[in-house]
Order: sequence, then C-alpha cells, then structure tokens
Amino acid sequence: MKKIILFLSLGLIFACEQPYAKVEVKDAKTAIIQKVFDEVSNENATYLEEVFSDDMKMVNANNQEFDKTAFIAGINDMFDLFDDISFDSVNGDADGSEIETNYYSNKKVWTSTWNNFSATGKYTGQKVNFPFHIAYQWEGDKIIEEYQFFDLSAFEKEATARASQNRTNQKVGFVLELSINKGHSLAEVMTMLEGLTTFMRANEPEAYDYGYYLSQDQKKITLIEKYANSEAAILHADNFESGPNMEPFLAAFTIESCVLFGNSSDALKERIKAYGVSPREPSGGWTN
Repeated sequence: MKKIILFLSLGLIFACEQPYAKVEVKDAKTAIIQKVFDEVSNENATYLEEVFSDDMKMVNANNQEFDKTAFIAGINDMFDLFDDISFDSVNGDADGSEIETNYYSNKKVWTSTWNNFSATGKYTGQKVNFPFHIAYQWEGDKIIEEYQFFDLSAFEKEATARASQNRTNQKVGFVLELSINKGHSLAEVMTMLEGLTTFMRANEPEAYDYGYYLSQDQKKITLIEKYANSEAAILHADNFESGPNMEPFLAAFTIESCVLFGNSSDALKERIKAYGVSPREPSGGWTN
C-alpha cells in the first residue's frame, strides 16, 4: 500500500511539473492575429511589418525557410496574384474557423489559426478556396516564428499563369507529327517507343510531359514533349543524337512537321534548326 501511495504521489508531482497551456481567444495576441488577416484582406502589408520581429523566420508548407524581407515580399506577391482575398469570420466558439493563443507554463506563447483562404486569380480568373493552418510563436509583443500548413498548388498555378502572360515562363515543348514508315508493324513501333520512354524517364528529369498519340487509322502518331526550360530540351537533343534511340526512331518514322513552342532560347533554336523546326512564341493564355 505504501508503494502504491508513493507512486501516486510521484505521479502527481511529475504531472504538476509538466508544461501546460492556458488557452485564450479574446486576448491581445489573438486580436493582433485577427488584425493581420484583416489587413491582408485589404491588401495592406504595412501592419505585418510592425508586428513581425525583424529576426523572424517563416517556414512554408514546402519546408522552405524565409526571413522577414522575403516573407513581406511574398505577401505583396500574393496581392499581385489574387483579387478579392478573404477569410472566414471567427468568433471563438470552436465551431469552424478560429484563432486561439496558448500561454504555456514554460513562458512560451503560440497563437494558432484554422481558416479558409478565398480569392480570385488575377491571371487565370479562377476562384480558389482552401483550408489552412498557421502557427505563430511570440517573443514579447512580436511574432518571431511562423509555420504554414496548406496546399500551395493554387499559388503555384497562378504564378505560372502570370509568368506565361508576362512571357517569363521558361517552359518549352515540341509537337511532332509522325508517319509510320512501311515495313514497321504497330507492335514493333510500340515496343520501340516503350524503350524510348524508359530512357527518357531515366536520363531526362526535367522532361515533365512526354506522350505519343495514335491516329484512328494507326498510320500516324503525334508526339508531344514538354521541358522545364531550353537547357533541358537541348539535353534531349544531345541524348537523342548520341544515345541508342535516334537510328530506330528515324527508321520507324517520317517527321512530317515539328513545332517548338514556348520562350525558347536562341541556343535551343540553333541546336535544332537542322530538323526543320518551326518556332512558336507565346501570345496568350497560360501554361500550367
């Protein structure tokens, strides 16, 4: 019995020594975070410069770390990407979107928010809405750390659309119209293309789209290739000519036409001019 009492006493002492948090939803720090989102909705980053420490760091959902200068630049960049930025209202009833501040016994203070981001893309015209969670650590009256948790794809898509419209997107691609030469069965051609595709995956990591499309009469193939930049396309040309695929490819196909699209470099145009490629520059729309 004495051992049981001793264990219980030690357990109570240990529990009392553990950090605990007092949760507040109507305190000054929670109000500051609410004002942060109010100012972001008004496309104003000035208040954020006041409440975030000069020594702050922000870690985004891709685990990339940014200092205050880069963080504020990212907020202003968001204003360039989106119109009608808004967030759900909060009322502290733990029923939906909320902001709460935790005051721990070890003197650390964290504010967390759960909410939804809504906006309209300036370049795609698409409406977006997604949930997010952000945690803020305080140092006195300033935010010293911010950690973001949400899907970044809406931002990435809008940034890509902007780059396309501004003609700064580096992505390039080819569209080749191919005729299957006589003496080559469809089965032989498909086997050869499987080997070429496997070679591409193993040796050209910046080729992000590569597909063959067969005509209904099974006599023609459209090949669509997409690359992250002109350098990746040049690497493809080098690999094609020096690797094992050029000879069987040209034996199986006649190239009827080849179009190069995107903001291709002069070096790429020079590299492939022997193939009779017709370049096309961006003139509208967007690229994902």
